[in-house]
Amino acid sequence: MLPAARRLPIIGSALLLAAALGMAQAATAGPVTRVFVVEVPPAQDQAFNQGMKSYERCLRQHGAKHATYAYDSETGDTDRYLFLLDFSGWGGMDTHDPAGKACHGLFTASVLPHFSHSFSEVAELNAKDTYMPGGDPDPAPIMWINAYRIKPGQADNFRDALGMLASAAAKAHWGGHFAGWDTDGAGQGGENFVLTWRNGSWAEVGTEPSPSMKDLMIRAYGKAAADANHQKFVDAIAEDWSDAWGYDKDLSYIPGK
Repeated sequence: MLPAARRLPIIGSALLLAAALGMAQAATAGPVTRVFVVEVPPAQDQAFNQGMKSYERCLRQHGAKHATYAYDSETGDTDRYLFLLDFSGWGGMDTHDPAGKACHGLFTASVLPHFSHSFSEVAELNAKDTYMPGGDPDPAPIMWINAYRIKPGQADNFRDALGMLASAAAKAHWGGHFAGWDTDGAGQGGENFVLTWRNGSWAEVGTEPSPSMKDLMIRAYGKAAADANHQKFVDAIAEDWSDAWGYDKDLSYIPGK
């Protein structure tokens, strides 16, 4: 069995993350997401929210065209915010919206002072390790993220193991949908890869798809092969952790809305 499944309806979200998350030359080039994680001390939270809303009003007044999806941390350190900007490819990040320049001073004065810590990384969609039939509409009310730091030299084994899961899920039209992301720029000790599971409610987070992930793999490959694939996956992992994030409509910027 691979990581614990999280129910994922087709009303999914970006990614994150997700997030979003690690090789610049991923196996398959595709969409990328710029990921920002911001920590805000509780005493600064109200001022931070007010500053973000003022900044986004400025973006709207200047006709900013790029959407930003905001999420609040639901687990782990709950003083964190996640901001996701989607691009069709790496080159998309070379184009800067004039609205961002016009509102930069407001951001510096009204938002930045309330950070206690922040970091950024880039997540590139890994199509081989993704099962998202029907696409991935934004945003997800709740996004569960499994993050992995892969052992040196084990990236191919890790991806191959997840690829078998994605292939089995596609053949069975499985109810559990997930997106795999290679990550870049996470910093020393950061993750190399994330799986995002997009959910409509906490009830969906806690509901296993049918069949279970373990049964899905056994049906597709037989017990011996499924067990061997699971062991290959586990052996490739140096460290793993998980986070849940809730969509924050008020801090998200979506052009035209």
